[in-house]
Amino acid sequence: MGALALFLLVRGSGGSYAIAGLAVSAATLGTSLGSPVLGRLIDRHGQTLVLILSMLVQVASLLALAVLAPAGGFLLFGLCVVYGFSNPPLAASMRAGWSTLFTDRSQLTQAFSLDSTAQEVIWIMGPLLSATIAASIDPRATLVAMAAFSAIGVTWFATSKQSRTWRSAHAGERHLLGPLTASPVRRVLATILGLAFAWGALELAIAAYADSTNHSAGPLLAVWAVGSVIGGLLFALRRWSQPPQRMLAILLILNFVGFIVLLFAQTPWQLAVLLAVTGVVNAPVIATLYVLIESLAPRGTVTEAFTWVSTTFTVGIGAGAASAGIISDVLEPRAAFWLAVLGGGGAVLAVVVRHRGLHSTDDAHRAGHHVDVSAT
Repeated sequence: MGALALFLLVRGSGGSYAIAGLAVSAATLGTSLGSPVLGRLIDRHGQTLVLILSMLVQVASLLALAVLAPAGGFLLFGLCVVYGFSNPPLAASMRAGWSTLFTDRSQLTQAFSLDSTAQEVIWIMGPLLSATIAASIDPRATLVAMAAFSAIGVTWFATSKQSRTWRSAHAGERHLLGPLTASPVRRVLATILGLAFAWGALELAIAAYADSTNHSAGPLLAVWAVGSVIGGLLFALRRWSQPPQRMLAILLILNFVGFIVLLFAQTPWQLAVLLAVTGVVNAPVIATLYVLIESLAPRGTVTEAFTWVSTTFTVGIGAGAASAGIISDVLEPRAAFWLAVLGGGGAVLAVVVRHRGLHSTDDAHRAGHHVDVSAT
């Protein structure tokens, strides 16, 4: 809900499009900086305290934005940064706990599949809910609703027995870079960066193409997301015997081929059909990336590693969208679709080239149980 809620707040308070965009960027920057910090604190001190404290700060910043409704200036950008920085790493905490619930690797893959599928539903429903509340009540009411959702969701999760008793494996001597010290983790993050760049570029390219043909981008993006939901559910319905490294390579190649196929769409209707088909791979790719990060992160850094996944996705999507916007202006929207091919190709190369680098650096033992990370 956040990006659209901040945009509508600034516009409703008399701010310009540029100021609204900068406010969203400030919140995104705050999240990118804060997530790894909060993730490391959770790995060291447990989930409940860090989640509750960060939630209280975020709720306070949202309520301050709602009450003051600044249209620009230091107050607006400062509160947006605080809101983003204090964003509770709830999803990362949940993913860190999956391995203690499921020791069977196929069950763990299924859990991550449902997780990534739920994300697609959230990305569909969140903006819709923001727009509905802002239109029917007031843009400030959207921020109050966000504060309430954050307080309820974080409290519900953080006070559960699973969260209260969760502890990261003992890490021994800690390094300043945390999970980034592990080469396999860095390579997976490089893969995510390429994939996120492709998705960000494609999302904006779709919007620009729809606008240039006098169509709405909403239905096109929706069918892409629906395809991902279907793919995630299908992926979760069966047990996969393939090692996650090999499965990731297969899915990334399918994703890359899908980007190429989209270039052949001649009408918005053709593009919609192809997006629905190619979107089926999205959620399974994310689920497999989660499985790999969970197995490759050094002992005692799993939560921080998951926050780096979110940060990398944020950076990649932002860079891809910005690049696609420039290409769409300088050339044409259809040319921006090639950026998705470029990013998807980079993601494939990061995994396929020297694939034997995707080994655990921790003897495949973390969180008190054995992890199968056999190479392809």
